[in-house]
Amino acid sequence: MMRFSVARAGAIFAKEFKHILRDPFTLVMALLLPVAIVLILGNSIEFNIRSIPMAGVDMDRTAASRQLMDTFGASNYFIPRDLANPGDAFDEILRERVRAVLVIPPHFERDMHRAHGDVQIMLDGADNSSMIAMTNYLRTINQNAWFKINDMPRAMVTDPLNIKTRYMFNPELNSRWFSVPGLAAVIIALVAIMLTTLTVCREWERGSMEMLLSTPATTLEIILGKVVPYAILSLIGFVLVFVMGRLVFGVPFVGGYVTLIVGTMLFILGYLAIGLLISVSTHKQDVAIQFACIVGLLPAVVLSGFIFPVEYMGRAYRVASSVFPARFYIDLCRDQFLKGSPIGPMMPKLAAMAVVAMVLIIVCLVRFKRTLE
Repeated sequence: MMRFSVARAGAIFAKEFKHILRDPFTLVMALLLPVAIVLILGNSIEFNIRSIPMAGVDMDRTAASRQLMDTFGASNYFIPRDLANPGDAFDEILRERVRAVLVIPPHFERDMHRAHGDVQIMLDGADNSSMIAMTNYLRTINQNAWFKINDMPRAMVTDPLNIKTRYMFNPELNSRWFSVPGLAAVIIALVAIMLTTLTVCREWERGSMEMLLSTPATTLEIILGKVVPYAILSLIGFVLVFVMGRLVFGVPFVGGYVTLIVGTMLFILGYLAIGLLISVSTHKQDVAIQFACIVGLLPAVVLSGFIFPVEYMGRAYRVASSVFPARFYIDLCRDQFLKGSPIGPMMPKLAAMAVVAMVLIIVCLVRFKRTLE
């Protein structure tokens, strides 16, 4: 049995690195694509809903009804405008001109002074993702309007239970603080799997891989020589995303660099192994791209907790998400950016990524050896 040779693996690594330096597409994809994606998505993803178009039907025409409308406008969450005909309220929502309609009935001011004023809010329930946020806004605005209309300071009201809410780790509930660390995982997963898949498949299509397999280099030496350059590029891409997140979006980092770097390297290794497995299984670039998107991009977005919390998914989906390193890395990345937990509590996530990466590498070795035969 031939022993592992660092010299042979280093020669393959040097050859692959020269190919990378001569290929502008690979360099652009590895270095510029992560920066472009984090700039575009980091500015476009916003979980805090603001400037909601709203129509108001004021059938009371009193100072109290005007104060209620002014309270909605002053909140910066709603942009109210008058609607003369109450019968047009449904049509305004149907045609998506507004997302909400406030209907103030007659005698609203009189009823308010009797402490039982009623108004109707019509909401567009087709977009369920924004309904919870809009309902919370309405609850707060309702309280502000009550004190404003009745000319009562909040200090005069004594509640039996005084609840003061404090948001830990993200006091302002800034969406970018939550989304940018998750974006880092999605971007690096996409870049790592696409780089490895396309490059190795190109070797198969050109016939140069068969020539490489005919050399004395072992399977492990070939895999390391081919994968390590793209691991370095992916790590550089993560550093660029990290710098952009800190400087451009102001995302804090309170964790440990060692924990983040170790987790990032295990995460990159896992997705490089996925890309290599796709390439040795397909040998065709067009087929490999489709598999890379399905296996790499979709799980990294849908099953990783980037958008939808994993703990609220069904049992089968939670189990399926554990197969992909993004499921553990996004939790680790967000924790290190915002919470700063020590490496001890992060060990289960690091161990899970290490196990997934090891299993994928073993499968790659088996598939590569089978192809050689």
